[in-house]
Amino acid sequence: MRILFFIESLRSGGKERRLVELLNYLKHNTDYKLMLVLTEDEIHYNNVHNLGIKIKVIKRQRIKKDPRLFFKFYRLCNEFKPDIIHTWGSMLAFYALPAVIIKRIPHINSHITDAPLRRKKVGFQYFITNLGFKYSKNILANSHAGLQSYGVSGAKCKVIYNGLQLDRFSNLPDIELIKAKYNIRTTYAVIMVASFTSNKNYDLLLDVAEILSENRNDITFIGVGDTKLDPPEYNRLLNRSEKLNNVILNEKISNIEALINACDIGVLFTFSEGLSNSIMEYMACGKPVIANEAGGTKELITHDKTGFLLTDETPEEIAIILSNLLGDEDKRKQVGENAKLQIENYFTIERMGNDFNRLYLELAK
Repeated sequence: MRILFFIESLRSGGKERRLVELLNYLKHNTDYKLMLVLTEDEIHYNNVHNLGIKIKVIKRQRIKKDPRLFFKFYRLCNEFKPDIIHTWGSMLAFYALPAVIIKRIPHINSHITDAPLRRKKVGFQYFITNLGFKYSKNILANSHAGLQSYGVSGAKCKVIYNGLQLDRFSNLPDIELIKAKYNIRTTYAVIMVASFTSNKNYDLLLDVAEILSENRNDITFIGVGDTKLDPPEYNRLLNRSEKLNNVILNEKISNIEALINACDIGVLFTFSEGLSNSIMEYMACGKPVIANEAGGTKELITHDKTGFLLTDETPEEIAIILSNLLGDEDKRKQVGENAKLQIENYFTIERMGNDFNRLYLELAK
């Protein structure tokens, strides 16, 4: 079987990491012929080059919505002759349409990786997304909340959950060394891994940190994420955090597992969410999670068993929840162990890879 994967780039990100893990799984567990097509020559996952997969870059020229990509992609399909086209983005599904329709190549559409509260139902983006869905044999999401948010249903709609490479979370560095490296001098540390954008509610994290700093000085709050997606928002948050003595805001780091492991609780305050890789990483490290119930998070967390789901709690109420959990070591340990077991049973790379492989085989029939 020949499968052509089409994505904008392989810069650091949840969707991109998921594809890299899938390619690695397929390369080591199947005899499929794989091609990876990018529209930007940007690869942050260097191990992709060691997989022996043919990589092609069809760059846009001057304009973001370059119509020449229709012809470039079609030409690549003529050369590679894929049995399946697997796209990872609405614009890419749009560029693939001539090959999908004219050459009748089955199309898997993996555009849905989020679960927005409100989706604009007008405009070019809405049009091309729905057009891509129409000509897809399968529409994939990484959460049921994502399918619901995009308003798609039926037999061709499927959910394949993200998977984690569990060996990332073994043989981690000494906790005290990591604390020293990141200037964590308190007994406890609470971490939030999320991009510094308006979609993530870092203000709530700072509110909670400010409230708890009035009564105790043994907690450090750490934010880690991409600082370049929305520089004004990051600078605003940084200015606010500098007025608090218990907050550290860090740019993206490569050894995030080690830092999570050095913390006591993982939090994610957000307005909408698909299936969060950050929450999965907290759980894989055996850390209890406090997160908003939004989107696919409730498909990961069972309240009071593998974590704690928030609905409309105030910052003061969240501060109490967090403080009580820090004061109950047995509870933290039990919830963390339950969370780790949840990942090991249901959210591994092997399970994700098997689900994708089963879909490819069904489609090939």
